[in-house]
Amino acid sequence: MNNYIGCKIIKAEKMTYGEYKLDKYGKTEFKSNLPDNTPGYKVVYPGVAGSKEHISWSPKAVFELAYRPITDEELKLLND
Repeated sequence: MNNYIGCKIIKAEKMTYGEYKLDKYGKTEFKSNLPDNTPGYKVVYPGVAGSKEHISWSPKAVFELAYRPITDEELKLLND
């Protein structure tokens, strides 16, 4: 198996798991191994080749190992 490193631009906002369930499904009353107060992020991945964007949730520690905020200078490069 080979090793890889990835790079992608996403949108995200801090959101507990319970808030995510309420936001996505309109309810929190389904079984889960995670407590509703688990900190994390709602993540929006852009659509590829005409597909819709993908929305998911990531635990805080996992998310923060993979992503960092885009700086204002980097954002200017993306918008040029």
